[in-house]
Amino acid sequence: MKNLDRILIADDDLQMLELLTTILEEEGFDVIKTENGEEAVNASLKELPSLILLDIHMPKMDGLEACKAIKENPATMSIPVVMITVEGSLSEIRQAMGYGAKSYITKPSTKEEILGVVKSILS
Repeated sequence: MKNLDRILIADDDLQMLELLTTILEEEGFDVIKTENGEEAVNASLKELPSLILLDIHMPKMDGLEACKAIKENPATMSIPVVMITVEGSLSEIRQAMGYGAKSYITKPSTKEEILGVVKSILS
């Protein structure tokens, strides 16, 4: 059964991964941490989180490929995906939205911005 407050984060920037984890755990969310797209796709199938935060630029499988894989799989296609990007590149954001991402967060973001996006999607 799906846990309504479980969030999967995929980011190869360990500082960003820890920052997001701290912000979300302080708000009572259960966080699953992964460091690349491949791990994120596998963990999304195993854990069935309520929300997935995917960094776009990661090794092994980038966030765009991971988003596409998650959205193509019937078991995970309904899980909302939020992309995390440094540049806020419009072409990457458009591509992610085309694959089914719900929204995006640019790095750096404030705690309020991050929580605003997360809570609006989960409400």
